[in-house]
Amino acid sequence: MRILEQMPAWTEEASFPPPAGARPAAVETLSIAGVPWVTVFLLLAALWILIAAGGLHQGIALPGLLLYGAKATPLILDRGETWRLFSANLLHKDPLHLAFNAFALWNVGGALERAVRPADYLALLVFTALGTTLTSAIGADSISLGASGMAFGVLGASVSFGWRRGVRGSLRSYFGLRIVPWLLALFAAGVGSAGVDNWGHAGGLAVGVCLGFFLTPRAWPGEAAARRLAAAAGAFLGTLALGVVAAPALPALGPLRDGPAGAQMKVPLGWRRAGATADRASYSNGLTGGFRSSATLFVAAPCHGQACGCDRIVKAAVEDELWRLAEVGRLKQLQLGPVSPAGRVDGVLEGDDGQVRVSAVCLSRPVSPAALIVMQPPRGSASLVDRMAVAVTWPASLETRAGR
Repeated sequence: MRILEQMPAWTEEASFPPPAGARPAAVETLSIAGVPWVTVFLLLAALWILIAAGGLHQGIALPGLLLYGAKATPLILDRGETWRLFSANLLHKDPLHLAFNAFALWNVGGALERAVRPADYLALLVFTALGTTLTSAIGADSISLGASGMAFGVLGASVSFGWRRGVRGSLRSYFGLRIVPWLLALFAAGVGSAGVDNWGHAGGLAVGVCLGFFLTPRAWPGEAAARRLAAAAGAFLGTLALGVVAAPALPALGPLRDGPAGAQMKVPLGWRRAGATADRASYSNGLTGGFRSSATLFVAAPCHGQACGCDRIVKAAVEDELWRLAEVGRLKQLQLGPVSPAGRVDGVLEGDDGQVRVSAVCLSRPVSPAALIVMQPPRGSASLVDRMAVAVTWPASLETRAGR
């Protein structure tokens, strides 16, 4: 699909009137002559990641997408991996996916890069990348990736930049309101297609349109553009730092959810129900393989003496059914350590496809014992099971933890 007219050479020029109150140094000629090096390096980086992830021939499977930085809201909220808000924009699942986004970025982003201050263009890329994945993380919990949100961002910026600066001449095909029909058609195509992150598209587009009003032509003085780039750099570093600082306190627990036997429990934000029976309720982050985490509140049958030991209750529950939630293939073995005075037991569940860490806290009840069992990747939060156990409530009263 042709988005814009072909650009055989980066040599066209157009004129536009200066804005009211423009400084004398401002020029009135807009040019897209030259090579859009930032766009070139951006596309080469995306190609290199695709090759490194092994997706050049057969595409990248879901575990590989998660490993190489796809946007996964549970990993951002559970581990503080805020770097995914940027890396997801460079990751593509296969060559065709990259080709579609590269076409739009080359034709639209390349022209915009040569028309505006370099600092402005870099700031635009940073802010649209962040706006794309942040909006997607808030609006949808699906895994997403690709530079399409940035492509919509540069499209939106080209519209508002051209309209704001009153671009005339042949470059009206690249800047201004003439792009709007193409933009709307592309957005509508995404809305009507399955598996498209329309939240991300909308976020990138909104950010691009807003920033386009402030972009300045390349020949103009660059003080304001430098400030915008500094703000973009601050947003980039601040986003990464936020994840590092917040990671020790994550995952953050959400509101009370239903558990077995009338109990209520708090699970991390964004987790979904993974199963429920009369004696258990399970929730997970919805991911697969080595990125999956789950929590189960299990109510054991009435017992007496040694059979009520915390390690025995946890071992029986995990080996009976809960091991399937770990998604590590066929169960090989479960090794549990001693029970702590606080009623906590830790161990490792090993399967054919890997292993997970098992942490459990036993809860005292008047009728029968219960256990909160959390299974996470080896790098998961060590404090999650304790924070969740404190928040468990039963119909009549809040139970306290007690080792059996």
